[in-house]
Amino acid sequence: MERRKIYQSIAAAGALAIVLTATSALAQGRINITPYIGVGVEYDSNFYRTEDKKAAVTTLNISPGIRAVYKTAKTKLTVDGTLERHDYDSSDDPPYGGGSVSDYSYTGGKVNLDLTSQITDRLTVGVQNGLRVTRDPDYIDAYSNDVGRGKYTTNTFSPNIYYDFGNKFGVGARYQNGLIRWSENGGEDYSENRGVFNLFYNLNRSTAAYLEYQIWQGSYDGRSSDYLANQVTLNAAKQINYFTFTAGAGYYSRSFDESGLSSINGMTWKVLVDGRDRGEDEDRKPRSFVHLGLIHDLNSYGSGDSYYAATRLELRGGYMFWSKLGISGMAMYQNSDYQLNPSDRTDDLYVLSAQVGYEIIDNLMADVEGGYRNRNSDAAGQSYDDTFIMAKLQYAYSFGHE
Repeated sequence: MERRKIYQSIAAAGALAIVLTATSALAQGRINITPYIGVGVEYDSNFYRTEDKKAAVTTLNISPGIRAVYKTAKTKLTVDGTLERHDYDSSDDPPYGGGSVSDYSYTGGKVNLDLTSQITDRLTVGVQNGLRVTRDPDYIDAYSNDVGRGKYTTNTFSPNIYYDFGNKFGVGARYQNGLIRWSENGGEDYSENRGVFNLFYNLNRSTAAYLEYQIWQGSYDGRSSDYLANQVTLNAAKQINYFTFTAGAGYYSRSFDESGLSSINGMTWKVLVDGRDRGEDEDRKPRSFVHLGLIHDLNSYGSGDSYYAATRLELRGGYMFWSKLGISGMAMYQNSDYQLNPSDRTDDLYVLSAQVGYEIIDNLMADVEGGYRNRNSDAAGQSYDDTFIMAKLQYAYSFGHE
């Protein structure tokens, strides 16, 4: 039944895209369509992220896709879909025993839809839907600390609305339905229904404050306890030339249906600094960008009642030279302090990576990225390290204009 809901959401999103695109002539809209294809190879020294019995794996990736952007004076629709084929090869056996690494080869992909429409001068509505089929454990949760390579599907459907009362006040609300469905014995299926409510106050043209309240129900189809979560935060944002500074703090409370589990309560906070070239088209990559984030929060998906307070420090940045050569890098540290199961476990995760991209000819990009991951855990068998390097060629060609 839940899997059917995923397909229904995708079908509804696709139908909406077709209707809007078909009426483009009447609405005098503009449409841009960009087919693309990527071919890449990746090497991981510890593909399964295990402490012992490491398996070095080489992956061949082929990823054709298409991106369509439709615009009118007050509406913008973006649909981006990619089919991803992953073929694995290794002389090492998987650490879980049995079979070969090639048995994990699979076809996955992702489809993202983003629609925003300004109904009146004050009212704006929108909807986002994101579908992904993957074996990458990093997409399970925003603060993922997982290492398994089971195949799973995620889908997030989120309609939203914003009303501007004038120069000072605005209110916003959105509903979010999230699903995680496993194709193999990798974890428990999960569903989430979340409501988010915001009250905005604009102090001036560059400074704003907003109060946010979230309430959601997390449900599992296995042994993990369902839960009810509440979270309230007070936030402020300030724009100074190239940079936007954001800070916020609040309180969360999470109660569980199982009587033997204690509630989890605590503080959540964040400090963010984002910078990008002013005047750049929002649909194009800026010539330079930087992101610095320090966040403390609780993970949402906790199969096995494994919840942890995550404290994450992240730095990202990049610069484009001569419109041909681009460099970027990322450094991330996350401390995961487990609250329930096991309550005495603490992990420290470090990730470093660097990327170089070059436009060989018009529309043909070559990228090389290398990096290192290391997790130190005080729980037996939970530490690992992994060195990775990947190279990719991607060709994209646009029709129409935005």
